[in-house]
Amino acid sequence: MKYLKKLFGGIRMTWLRVIGFAVISAVWSAVLLLLPVDLDVAGMGSTYPWWILFALIIITNCEKPLEAACKTFVFFLISQPLIYIFQAPFSELGLGLLRYYPPWFIMTLLTFPGAWLGWQVRRPGILSGVILSPMLYLITMIGYDYLPCGIRAFPHNLISLVSGIFCAAEFVLLLIVILHENKQRIAAICATILLIAGTFLILLIMKPTVCGTVKPLPESISAEDIAEIAVADPKLFRVQLSEKKPDDPKTYLQIDALKEECSTEAVLYGTDGQVLKRYQLVCVRKKDDNPANEYGYYVAIEITETDDP
Repeated sequence: MKYLKKLFGGIRMTWLRVIGFAVISAVWSAVLLLLPVDLDVAGMGSTYPWWILFALIIITNCEKPLEAACKTFVFFLISQPLIYIFQAPFSELGLGLLRYYPPWFIMTLLTFPGAWLGWQVRRPGILSGVILSPMLYLITMIGYDYLPCGIRAFPHNLISLVSGIFCAAEFVLLLIVILHENKQRIAAICATILLIAGTFLILLIMKPTVCGTVKPLPESISAEDIAEIAVADPKLFRVQLSEKKPDDPKTYLQIDALKEECSTEAVLYGTDGQVLKRYQLVCVRKKDDNPANEYGYYVAIEITETDDP
């Protein structure tokens, strides 16, 4: 614990150390990204929890908020493009890899105000816990995404399993080492729970899809013939008419699965109330032996036309 406390507040974070830290981080990330994908460690170079940790190490070792903002910004300004530059000699794309950098540049710009605000966790009082909560929220949501994927795809996608465990450890570490008062920790946990609850409420309203596909309607059925599309269990699938394209006269159904490994029935009703078509919809996981697929499976929707009415 003594060494951990030194890591978060006991290091003299000079500019030379910031630059060296940025270069070493970039080399570490590039090396992992260059390893064969079937070793299941390549993704470790681009997982967000590590970069959150690196940023907090810099922030907590700065004496003033402006210093923290400047040094964190420079750290990301150096490290992120270097990751692609170090990979260039070993990639078919060469320096063309830099086309993936713009999103990270936007994130780099955001580190300046983020680090300035993040430095405030050094202050006493419950506000420090509230300020830390967005970082705890990100770590929690990332871990929530990684861990189930790693468990489901085991022994494939070990990076997700390791990253999920790392997120859980990082969450506890930040609570114990960065925050020094119990009231700060309670405030951080409560604020994080509120953020998570808000996220799941939004997702519940939006109903994000896990897989989607389109199904062309028979030539005998047009969009004008359909009065209603009834899905037996709308919590599992969403079915609607897709927008027509000028260069394609066909009419398509947009079918989205809202959950993996489920099935239901969709029925098309005509303007006279008669059944036009019935479909059995099944969302399944299928094994994928392609080593480039880190999950070891892919999700697909199987559509079966039942007997015509």
